[in-house]
Amino acid sequence: MKLSPKTRSRSVALILLMAVITIGSAFAIVWTQQQISRTAQSTKEIEADLAEMVRKISFLDERIATLHQPVVLQGKVAGTLRPSMENQVVWVREREMPNGRAYAVSAPYEASIDLAMLNANSPR
Repeated sequence: MKLSPKTRSRSVALILLMAVITIGSAFAIVWTQQQISRTAQSTKEIEADLAEMVRKISFLDERIATLHQPVVLQGKVAGTLRPSMENQVVWVREREMPNGRAYAVSAPYEASIDLAMLNANSPR
């Protein structure tokens, strides 16, 4: 069976087109695999950085918890704090934090008559 030159050229063109598509697809598959490999490597590095950050945060949390223990805090101020004197007046300004906690008694200050007499009799 003889093919006409037109049919033969169409067949050759079709075979070349299939070869080009096959080669292009092969390159696309290889490129996709390389991209997957690069992404996996990048993800691995990011996970290692995240693990390092979590380790550092845990270390800092432990240090903060240790430093905020009552025994440690008392040791830091042991030489500077002293008991209040008998006639000493201590003014504490109330400070409310954004979380709603107050760090001093929120009742208003009430002065007694004894306090006025102490001030009047004190030497100037």
